[in-house]
Amino acid sequence: MRKNLDAFMNKPGTKIVILTLTNSCNLQCTYCYEHNKETESMKLETALKIAEHEMTADDGSDFVCLYYFGGEPFLEFETIKKIHSYMHSHTWSKGWFGFSTTNGTLVHGEIQDWLRENASSMEVYVSLDGSREMHNRNRSGSFEQIDVEFFRDEYPFAKMTVTEATLPNLADGVISLHEMGFEVSANLGYGIKWTEECPEILAGQLQCLIEYYLEHPDIKPATILNLAIMDMEPGSQTPKRFCGVGPYMKSYDVDGQAYPCHAFAPLCIGKDLAEEAKKLDFSCPLDPKNLDEKCQNCPVVGVCPTCYGINFGACGNVYHINDDHCRMMKVQFLANALFKYEQYERGMLTLNPEEEYRLLRNIKAVQELAD
Repeated sequence: MRKNLDAFMNKPGTKIVILTLTNSCNLQCTYCYEHNKETESMKLETALKIAEHEMTADDGSDFVCLYYFGGEPFLEFETIKKIHSYMHSHTWSKGWFGFSTTNGTLVHGEIQDWLRENASSMEVYVSLDGSREMHNRNRSGSFEQIDVEFFRDEYPFAKMTVTEATLPNLADGVISLHEMGFEVSANLGYGIKWTEECPEILAGQLQCLIEYYLEHPDIKPATILNLAIMDMEPGSQTPKRFCGVGPYMKSYDVDGQAYPCHAFAPLCIGKDLAEEAKKLDFSCPLDPKNLDEKCQNCPVVGVCPTCYGINFGACGNVYHINDDHCRMMKVQFLANALFKYEQYERGMLTLNPEEEYRLLRNIKAVQELAD
């Protein structure tokens, strides 16, 4: 499980500061949305200047999560060490914590020792896309390069991305990660084209997972079956934003330029669109008029997983959701509603009367997606 990060990131007043330390990566994953990889890296002086600015900024935040990002961030391990040492060497008025995600191939020896030594101020999570075969299909045949036992023992939280190629094995992939000892964050890849057959395949795989979790109530369900149905506000005229981008998130590219998040940076959407992204205003409430027509009256609009940056890169519209992705998300929400109802019927949920009402109301609303 994640040791501290969820508590820090969900804490009011926490700002997420993303440092893109390198645009380079040592893998070529099939679903990567970083389409403009080059060899540039962030200079140490730039990183330290950003860190000082964010830790002293009078912006309403009282805690900073420093996200060491890439490319593959551990290609710049020496820079990570020096930034982290700099953070420890100062007394700040704000709290702080460091974290990263990695493909895991470089996390051996000295890097593992350093992570253990800095366990009180740093967490790192590995991308594992299911079984060995599934992972190798998506991620450049890299499974054998990862010290899976290290991550299982120190950070037993795996990030799994599902592609069209691995979709038929989704359930087996999630279960295999659980059997390795991991809690699983599983999501459908963004920006992926899903064929007409994919929704039916997804439905079958999620049904298999539902049966597995009902038989193993001690295992925390993967995020793909843990959507925020309880947080839905069907019929609301002021729906929430699913994406966390906003005043308390800032992403710095290798040259020190700031963007709303990493998905809006040149690494992902190119320089021209990235410049346009700087003008976007995420401080104001979400206006339903800006949504696609198919989303405006959708009961799950405020909790439907979407990436604003990838949407913007694809068509220049933050709120335009690809139709293929929409069809897949409908299947996922229907499966989530079924799973929650099965848990409710079996007495597996602890709810007060207000929560019970909200759950049943929202499950009924989700059923509209089947029409």
